[in-house]
Amino acid sequence: MKDKKICLITFSNNADHQNTVYSMFNALYPKREVYTIGIVNPKTNIAPYTNNNYYVNCPRRPGIEKGTFNIKVLLEIKNFIDKNKIDIIYFESQHIWNMFVMLMCPTKCKVVAVHDVIPHDGNKFMTLSNFVTCHLANHVILRNYMFKDTLAEKYRLNSKNITCFELWRNYPPKTELTYSQTFLYFGRIRKYKGFDLFSKIIEKTPNINYRVVGEADEESKYLVDYIKDFGNVSLVDREVTDTEMIDEFKNADWLVLPYSNATQSGVITDACRYARPVISFDVGAIHEQIEDGKTGFLIKEADVDAFTSKVEEVNNYSKSQLEEFSNAAYEFGYKKYAAEFFSERFYEVLVNV
Repeated sequence: MKDKKICLITFSNNADHQNTVYSMFNALYPKREVYTIGIVNPKTNIAPYTNNNYYVNCPRRPGIEKGTFNIKVLLEIKNFIDKNKIDIIYFESQHIWNMFVMLMCPTKCKVVAVHDVIPHDGNKFMTLSNFVTCHLANHVILRNYMFKDTLAEKYRLNSKNITCFELWRNYPPKTELTYSQTFLYFGRIRKYKGFDLFSKIIEKTPNINYRVVGEADEESKYLVDYIKDFGNVSLVDREVTDTEMIDEFKNADWLVLPYSNATQSGVITDACRYARPVISFDVGAIHEQIEDGKTGFLIKEADVDAFTSKVEEVNNYSKSQLEEFSNAAYEFGYKKYAAEFFSERFYEVLVNV
């Protein structure tokens, strides 16, 4: 395999996309000639600071706003790529600047990641961005396996130019259980994430302790207002830091994922990293991320009563039963989500495009 220089890029302000980029950098560097470009003041606590890491001010994704056409910074990015003689550029998350950088670097090999083939809530701008960047790219990385044919058909791509990868992250040492009997709902609160279903589950299980951590959009605020008065709910209705996120997983026994619509979930990746089993509705490609009855449970889509029964059942598990699920989730996750496990395969895919 011929060594080539690769640059991993994310302009996202989300800690999960940042973790994906910097965990892969840390897994490859210094064995491989790898570089990164990201936003200043990254939220993830694993962001590296070497001469190979470049941080810039950029507009928030995904739309157009003040700063979108900051030619000075875009030229600085191009200069960083040219100066370091980068061969391959990989874009982990969608952003309007991806298109600009791709057009400014016509001779470079370009690879883009697609997370949601059909963007949530029918986001037409995201669909258009996905389509354009996929066609500007030499290769596409899809972050699940189930929707490969859909991606090829919807965006009119050759399936040979699509490679599927899991949602890798850095993988810390196993986090021991606290046996708190707490069920954690973590992540941005959106309608497609089934928060209306979750409110019914909470209402039906007054004896269960729930911890809800995430920022709601305008469409979902009324649901947050509804559950905050329940005595069995502890609520943090804001975006939390990476350190706070780790603490939330450490202090929970189970993760609950009542999604009504999904492709895959980065929250499940985090649950495995912190050895926490998951109860989820079986939607999208979620079944690729949970071994039913071993690392968690898959519940028939929108079956609130079945979800409720499972929560009550596992709340009565013994410590040894819970420990078995915790160990299985951690071990299962390492081979699916550890950046170090995927690093050489990922590198090989890029250099052989």
